[in-house]
Amino acid sequence: MLIVGLGNPGEKYDRTRHNLGFMAADALVSEYSGTWSKGFKGEYSEIFINGKKVFVLKPQTFMNLSGESVQPFCAFYKIALEDIVVVHDDMDMEFTRLKIRNGGSSGGHNGIKSIVQHLGTEKFPRVKMGIGKDLKKETIGHVLGKFSPDEAEKLDEFVKSSVKAIVSIVNDGLTKAMNEHNRSLLL
Repeated sequence: MLIVGLGNPGEKYDRTRHNLGFMAADALVSEYSGTWSKGFKGEYSEIFINGKKVFVLKPQTFMNLSGESVQPFCAFYKIALEDIVVVHDDMDMEFTRLKIRNGGSSGGHNGIKSIVQHLGTEKFPRVKMGIGKDLKKETIGHVLGKFSPDEAEKLDEFVKSSVKAIVSIVNDGLTKAMNEHNRSLLL
């Protein structure tokens, strides 16, 4: 199984809305005492969740080229499409809402578009983490922006919730994880 956390590399983007996938990947690897290696145009780790080997990948290509990292990783390790779980931000859901989805369109998310393009399919599971919209800001400014002080207070708990959802997918399967985690989070 492969967990892909999406984000942009570099300090400039650290703890921005668009990097929620990176934050979830970092928290997951930390919780399971993994270490990061470099390769496949990304950083990756191998962890074990209840004895099951799980790879975690953070593409370092910048968001819009994420597929350039995911596709060769999957080809090398022979990872089936249904065993790829992509964790990413979603501005069509309010902040702290989590949704597990089995495939579907990119919803305008450029990281997902790139992965779909390189894998040749939309049929891979996702963990979508809501960031909401800011009608006063342009989309790019919002997704690349830092969290507000109010959001920042809830951020760590939100990331922990995403890790629980990922672990649930690994342990219990996609359907059970969807039933358990597809709800508004009251943070």
